[in-house]
Amino acid sequence: MSSVDVVDETFLAVPPSRVAAEFADPAGWRRFWPDLQLSVIVDREAKGFRWTVSGSLVGSMEVWFEPVLDGTVVHYYLRADPADQNGHPAPLPPRRAGAEKSRRQRSAKAIMLSLKDKLEQGRPPGVAPPPAPAEPAPTSNGPATNGPASNGPASNGPASNGPVSNGPVSNGPARSEQGHASPGPAPGTGTSVSP
Repeated sequence: MSSVDVVDETFLAVPPSRVAAEFADPAGWRRFWPDLQLSVIVDREAKGFRWTVSGSLVGSMEVWFEPVLDGTVVHYYLRADPADQNGHPAPLPPRRAGAEKSRRQRSAKAIMLSLKDKLEQGRPPGVAPPPAPAEPAPTSNGPATNGPASNGPASNGPASNGPVSNGPVSNGPARSEQGHASPGPAPGTGTSVSP
């Protein structure tokens, strides 16, 4: 088992593709992890990345972007050992391993919270994101419609018994890549996740 084993999850109120763009540029990797050299093993585009790690640590790192409600949960994993003078893994004694793990956990959370600030641009929890640019409507020989059918009340204007929502209407729980229902927040609690 690696002496540095870090797992972090942070909710960002932006789509996975926007989060993925921040991790796609190798210059960003050097800003986030200046003491590590990363080599892409798997590029899953809007679903995440997996790297081999060398430099001050030797092992693997991964970010996985899970779509949840109107945003993304960024799952971060680092499994590595410090490198010896030859670049080979050199596991640490338990006390030093705990200190390095704690340092890397704080660093991971600082990275995710800085991305949260940058990408959300002050968007309050529970407020719908700005609408995506409209795509041209496809031409059809069938009857004209005014958009997708809804199983509930319209949500594009003020409601007399609740908050205004200009976002997408959900007809069920969010689903993970594996098809499992994501628990989401309790009713009335918004979509924020604390660090």
